[in-house]
Amino acid sequence: MAAVPLHRVGGTFYRTVLADRVSQVLDPPGPGSAGRYHRLGQRALYITPEADWAVIAVGRYMAEDCLPRLVVPLELDEAQVFDQHDEAACAALGIDSERSMEPWRPELEAGREPASWFASDAARAAGADGLVDRSRGIVGGWHVTLFRWNEPGAPQVRLAGEPLPCDYTASRARWAAPEGWTMPLFR
Repeated sequence: MAAVPLHRVGGTFYRTVLADRVSQVLDPPGPGSAGRYHRLGQRALYITPEADWAVIAVGRYMAEDCLPRLVVPLELDEAQVFDQHDEAACAALGIDSERSMEPWRPELEAGREPASWFASDAARAAGADGLVDRSRGIVGGWHVTLFRWNEPGAPQVRLAGEPLPCDYTASRARWAAPEGWTMPLFR
């Protein structure tokens, strides 16, 4: 099998976290946490290149729990990531990037593996530091999920400034949503 092309990313990124967990912004998920691109016990750090995108990405969670959040600027040294925009790379790994866009939580709740886990499994097996994910809520938006960071031989991520306010309504107003997208209902 030919090597799968990986893409370099680096620079300033943002992560939205619960306000009371801002000091743990670089920590991996807890052992009982699963997400779009990580199984229970797997490392994942979800970051995005725009502060507003980081807010919009967690809008549904904010609507569910109404807990205060902050947006933390981070600096990412160069990482080698699998880009799901790259159709040839997806084909080489047997990834259907459209399936990665499907809601993952209902699948998990129904006892099935989310399709997005196949993409992250394949990217991890190909040696990627992470993957690029197309945004479901922002036209042209994208996010990075790192699988490895701040360990020997891995990309380094560090704080790059003070936390910023997390204002979903203002962020949403600045970025176009895809056709058919529905806004979370806030209590």
